[in-house]
Amino acid sequence: MTNRTASCRIARYFPAVAVVASILACIMPKFAQANNVSIRVDGRVVLASLMSISDGHLQDIENSLKTLAGTEEARTLDWNKIKGPLARVEQRSVPAAMWFSLPDGAYWTVEQGHVSENLSDRPYFPRLLAGKDVIGDLVVSKSTGKAVAIVAVPVMKNGAVIGMLGSSVYLDKLGSLLEKEMALDKTMIFYSFNSEPLVGLDWDPQLIFLEPMKQNNESLKRAFREMLSRNDGTVSYEYRGRVRNVIYRKSPVTNWWYAFGLVEGDREVK
Repeated sequence: MTNRTASCRIARYFPAVAVVASILACIMPKFAQANNVSIRVDGRVVLASLMSISDGHLQDIENSLKTLAGTEEARTLDWNKIKGPLARVEQRSVPAAMWFSLPDGAYWTVEQGHVSENLSDRPYFPRLLAGKDVIGDLVVSKSTGKAVAIVAVPVMKNGAVIGMLGSSVYLDKLGSLLEKEMALDKTMIFYSFNSEPLVGLDWDPQLIFLEPMKQNNESLKRAFREMLSRNDGTVSYEYRGRVRNVIYRKSPVTNWWYAFGLVEGDREVK
């Protein structure tokens, strides 16, 4: 079976991936040989699909947590009553550690129960205390030590924040899922990064939490400075001895920049 045929079958059986699979099967052979003008046309469609799928996974978690936050179980602040419903959210989401926190930062996870660490020093915590949702903050999990993206919502009662429900989404697992859903070949790459800049998602899990501005690579630094200065565009740079031609766009959901591109020659072996 050819890759083209496989992609078309994926599109038939997995509606959430249909757009990306069909684009990669039908457009990308042309995209791989195109000049910069074609990249700006076809590449934007692929990039938009990448953003939609990735942001969609995070928004699904956010919506599930919001629903749970509005229940009487959540408002009891009783972990024994919250654990079951939160575990069910975990079961139907992308791989993540689900947690519940009190306003003082004490917290519990589905896997570990009460955790000895405290969340009150996290940069996103004041936003939750102010009654705002959090989606896309990049941190190293205190309970697992893994690189994660935070999705969290406040639990409200009578207009006051009485607790928080959250999810620490494993970036390596989400990146692997995206690569599978997009059926990338050996010339294609994708990644995301925040305003620091700090790399979040990446087709190569070894590059998660890479800090581009601290690398001894002027071409890479120039490219990231350019991307951070704009909401969308195209850029070329050299990394690991290969030229990368990338199209990028900033997401209004996570405030991440997403990038999708081609490597001249096969991309590096993981």
